Amino acid sequence: MKARIFVLTSLIFVLWNVATEAQDKTKPSTNSNADISVSERELRQFYDGYADDLRAHRGEAIANRYDSRGYFALGNGSKRLVSFDDNKKHYMTRWTGPKAFEWRDLSFEVLSPNSAAVAGVFDWTNSSGVKDTLSYTAVLTKQSGQWRIRVEDESSNSIGISTNVISGDPSTPGPFKYSVTARAGSSLGAHRHPNDVKITIKSGRMFVLMGDLETAKVQRFEAGSTFVIPAKTWHVEWWEDSTVAEAETTAPTSTERATPATPRVP
Repeated sequence: MKARIFVLTSLIFVLWNVATEAQDKTKPSTNSNADISVSERELRQFYDGYADDLRAHRGEAIANRYDSRGYFALGNGSKRLVSFDDNKKHYMTRWTGPKAFEWRDLSFEVLSPNSAAVAGVFDWTNSSGVKDTLSYTAVLTKQSGQWRIRVEDESSNSIGISTNVISGDPSTPGPFKYSVTARAGSSLGAHRHPNDVKITIKSGRMFVLMGDLETAKVQRFEAGSTFVIPAKTWHVEWWEDSTVAEAETTAPTSTERATPATPRVP
């Protein structure tokens, strides 16, 4: 009799476990695949609309995409909390919109029904036609059923200078041509190249300090000008305005950076 009671008790326990597991499986998940899919679709629509607002220079609409508590602005080694009112004032009175704008390779990570992380890249072309590419990271929260930006990081190349090959290869003998895009305020310390480099300023302006310590002088080159940096000549470059230039040289080529022990002679 005791054996039968034990077996019956064990069977009831097993059946209770099975029923409990089945019941748990029927409960909706707090962050199911369906919820994630809906959230991702909402986030994509949010960022499509964000891009449209940027292109149309709708400052107030952009400001309203941020958290009503304010947002944390990060980028290039800085962090600050910007109030909603200050952010709105910025977009309504001081902000200058882009000539062109495009999101690239946005990824969405739904963290919960009311929070998400976004990472990607965007191309920003300013009013002068100079394009810059920045990385983008954000954390969004849902308020009254709408996604809003709580944290936003927009970071660019730390030295502010990017190059793109137009033709040729820097390691293969033959003509080599490339473009240089520099943000306002960027600079390159003393360096030199093994061959002559012909530079044409397409837009903006460029400053060059060229030569040894006794003969070096600053030269300014405006848009439309062309000049040559002689082979093996030490030079320093900087840009006070956003600038686009094209450079032509002979490959193979390289850039030698000056060090404290480097003699400053041509």
